[in-house]
Amino acid sequence: MNTVAMTVAGAVLSVVIFILNVRSWWKGNRELKALMPFGGGLITGAGWTMCVGGIFGWVATQAVEASNKIGDKAVSTTTGAKGGGGLAHGSLGSLTYPGACAVLVAALIGAVVLKAAGKADTKRMLGGLFTGLTLCATAGFAQGMQWVPDLYNWLGNSAVSIFDGKVSL
Repeated sequence: MNTVAMTVAGAVLSVVIFILNVRSWWKGNRELKALMPFGGGLITGAGWTMCVGGIFGWVATQAVEASNKIGDKAVSTTTGAKGGGGLAHGSLGSLTYPGACAVLVAALIGAVVLKAAGKADTKRMLGGLFTGLTLCATAGFAQGMQWVPDLYNWLGNSAVSIFDGKVSL
């Protein structure tokens, strides 16, 4: 769980990244597969916010702090407004140990896919990762993403069941 509060300006920066990605999909063929790079990054980033005490959790905290600093600077430089304040803090919940293992496996697979991706998909994946890392620190977005820990926990528990021989392939 990320403990850094997201500021209004930090959230605006993340929402802009979100909108730009949805816009490019909307102006395209609107195929579901075109959303996969951004969506995969978003779900990965959301998963990392639940990794308390680990490197992924540290990255989530740093992303929120960076978004806050950049957003606050952008708003104050362009509009002159200062001190937008923080937003209600959000949390997705917690992972089981097998769920945490699923987050790690997903991140490793994501790294392989990122390395093989073209320039446009790499930008979309990283934009989704950043958006998931930052917006899940807000109460409203985290509430809408409550299915993410269930997904990772289910994947991890399903793998354990397969390895234990309780489920056959």
